Amino acid sequence: MQKIPVIRDKKSSDITIISSDDVVKIECIRDKEFIIHTVSDKYYWAASLEVFEEWLYEEGFRLIDQMNVVNMNHVTDYEPRKGVVTLRSGTSSRYKTASAAWIHGEHITNVRSLLGKMKELDQGIPPSHEGDELFETVLAQEEDHRFARSYAMIKALYEKKKAELLLEESELRYKSLFEHNPDPICSLNLNGLLTSVNPAMFQVIGYSEQELSGGTIQPLILPEHYPLWLQHFQDTLNGSTPHYELTFLHKDGYPVEASVLNFPIFVGKQIAGVYMIGQDISDRKRAEEMLIRSEKLSVVGQLAAGVAHEIRNPLTSLKGFVQLLQGKINGYDNYFDIMLEELDRINFIVSEFLVIAKPQSVRFQKKDAGAILQNTLMLMGSQALIHNVDIHTHIDPDLPPILCDENQIKQVFINILNNSVDSMPAEGGQIHIEFLRTDHEQVLMRFTDQGCGIPEDRLPRLGEPFYTTKEKGTGLGLMVTFRIIENHGGTLQFHSALGQGTTVEIIIPAVIPGGTLAV
Repeated sequence: MQKIPVIRDKKSSDITIISSDDVVKIECIRDKEFIIHTVSDKYYWAASLEVFEEWLYEEGFRLIDQMNVVNMNHVTDYEPRKGVVTLRSGTSSRYKTASAAWIHGEHITNVRSLLGKMKELDQGIPPSHEGDELFETVLAQEEDHRFARSYAMIKALYEKKKAELLLEESELRYKSLFEHNPDPICSLNLNGLLTSVNPAMFQVIGYSEQELSGGTIQPLILPEHYPLWLQHFQDTLNGSTPHYELTFLHKDGYPVEASVLNFPIFVGKQIAGVYMIGQDISDRKRAEEMLIRSEKLSVVGQLAAGVAHEIRNPLTSLKGFVQLLQGKINGYDNYFDIMLEELDRINFIVSEFLVIAKPQSVRFQKKDAGAILQNTLMLMGSQALIHNVDIHTHIDPDLPPILCDENQIKQVFINILNNSVDSMPAEGGQIHIEFLRTDHEQVLMRFTDQGCGIPEDRLPRLGEPFYTTKEKGTGLGLMVTFRIIENHGGTLQFHSALGQGTTVEIIIPAVIPGGTLAV
C-alpha cells in the first residue's frame, strides 16, 4: 500500500497524504499534472506518472484511455457500448465514472476476471484449477506487451496469495490434527525442552500448559524410565524412529503406562527437534494383568480342589480312629477332645480352601458386623497375647447390619488380623479397629496396625496367588480374602508404607430399612 502526497487545489501549499487504496482514478489534465480521485473527493498531483509506474501496476491501476488511469480493484461495472466504468469504494453508496477507450475493452474485462480470482482468495475461497487455467489462457492469448505485463503482475500476486493460503491451510490442518488428536503429542527442541503439548497430553498427565511450557520432560517420566527415554531421544536426533513403552507420572503421583513413538522434526534438511506421540495403554496393561491373574486363579482352583480332596480322605480316617481309641482308652478324654476339635478345624480350613476352587453354597443373612468381629477376637485373643499385641476396637453405635455369610466374613477378619500380628516387631504393638457407617449407607471396616508395613510398589500385587510378603507365606490367604469381599459386593483396599504400618479398609453395602441393600 503506497502513500501519495497531494494538495487540495493548485493554489494550496498544504500537502495531504492519502492511501493508494482510497484512490479510484488518476485523471491526466496536462503533462505532469493529474487529478487524484477518491469516491468522495479529488486532489491535485504534480509528478511524472512513470515515476510511479511500478507501484501503480502492483496496486491494480490500469490505463483505460488516453486520459484516465483507474484502480481496477474499484471497478464495479463496465458498459462496453458507452465506454464507461463505474468506480466504488467499500460499501459507500457514492461512486464515480471514468471513460474507457474501445481498444481497452477486452483488457478491462480480462483484468476484472483476474482480479475477481484475487478477491476470491481474499475472501478465503480456496484456489481452483479453473482460476489457474484462466490466467494461463489470458496470458497465452495476449500479444500487446503492455497488457501482458498487467496480467503477469496480477498472476504473480495471485500465486503469492495462493501460496499463503495453502500454507495457512496446511498450518490449520496440522494445528487441528495436533490439538484434536485423542493421543497425547508433544514436541521437544534439540535440548530436550518442551516446545508444544496438545490437550490430550495435558489430560493424561494432569499438568496445565503454563506448567509445562518451556520445561524439561524429566519430571513427567518415572525416574527409572528416564535413562530409557534419553537413549531413545538421542537415537531420534540421529534419524531413528524408535517405538517403545514408557511410564509417565501424573501430577497426582500415579503412573500412566504409554506406548510411545518418536520421530525427528525436519526443518529443511536439518533435524530441529523431536515429536513424541503416545498412546495410553494403562487399561490394556490392567486387562493383561487381570487375564494373567485369572489364569493363575484357574490353576490355583484346580490345585485347591485336588489338595482338598486328598486331605479330606486321611482326615476322615484319622477322625474315625481317634473316636475308636476314645471308646477303648480311659483317662485321656481331654486329649481326645482336643484332637477331635483340631481335626474339625482342619476340616473347616479345607472347606474354606475350596472357596478358591469353585463358588460355594453360602448362606447370606442379615448380620451384625460388630458381633462377628467380637466372636473373631475371642478366637484370636490368645495369639495376640502371645505376640504382645493389644487390639483396640471402636464400633459405631448405629452401625447398620450387612448381608453376608458369617463364616466367610469371620475368615476375612482372621486373615487380616493374622497378617497384622505377624507384621509386628518383636516387642509387639497395637491394632486399632474401627467399624463406621458411611454417608453412602455402607459399612466401613478399618484395621490399622503398627507393623513393618508394605513397600508401595508391592501394594498393587496384593491378592495375587502365590504373591506374598511373608517369608513362609503362600499368598493364598489374601487371595481368598479378596474373593470373599468381591462376592459380598464390597471393596478391599490397602494403604501402607515401609516402616509405617498398614491400614486395611473394607467397605460392604449396608442393609437399609425395608430389607434392601444400599447401592
